[in-house]
Amino acid sequence: MHDPQFANASSEEIYDSLAQDVRRARKLITLRGNVGEGDILGDGEGSIFTNAETWCRRALNQGLERCLYGSLRGTMPAGLIEEIRSLSQPPIPWDVRLAEWFNEHFPPPERHRSYAHPSRRQSATPKIPRPSLTKPSEDLRMSRVFGVVLDTSGSMDPQLLGKALGAIASYALAHDVSMVRLVCCDAQAYDRGWVEPEQLLYRFTLQGRGGTILQPGIDLLAGLSKRRGVPACRAGTDYY
Repeated sequence: MHDPQFANASSEEIYDSLAQDVRRARKLITLRGNVGEGDILGDGEGSIFTNAETWCRRALNQGLERCLYGSLRGTMPAGLIEEIRSLSQPPIPWDVRLAEWFNEHFPPPERHRSYAHPSRRQSATPKIPRPSLTKPSEDLRMSRVFGVVLDTSGSMDPQLLGKALGAIASYALAHDVSMVRLVCCDAQAYDRGWVEPEQLLYRFTLQGRGGTILQPGIDLLAGLSKRRGVPACRAGTDYY
């Protein structure tokens, strides 16, 4: 240590001394040469340490791979597989804005109960009838749709396209979206029709890989929204 008062002192003693006056310690110049910054250089990528959320996500992915492709008996619920695969998508810079857009256009649907079909989950009190949850109406289910223009030009590499499809699918499934109107666009618009969000989690063929002119795709989706009632639209691009 350069400070003589910390000579022959243990790390715990040095920490206790600095913790007693935090304001003064923050003003000290470190070996990095800047005030208030740590001595460790770099952004920390490739560290052996991780947080609990990242560790749990990695463990879920490893367990899913072992169950699907291993020699274990039995099958996993389809809903659990979808949830784990949606969690495997890494966070993206526009994640917060996309989440706000979905929360604004697709609020959680109200759950209704009916005595027409009594609930079978009240085994503790079998003589007391309980209402069961009813399925949403077809009109409500078909109203929870949206359209998206996906940039499939040459500047969008396959890894970035995979992240975009994964983000669309994960948010659609989390907000009970029934169908997605997908329009691929490079310099020309390619209408892929109505697609279920679950299909985007698996292998999905895209069209494009040319130049970048998104206006044809936006015009196509705008025309579809006027004729067929697509209530909400989004565009995904890398701006190149």
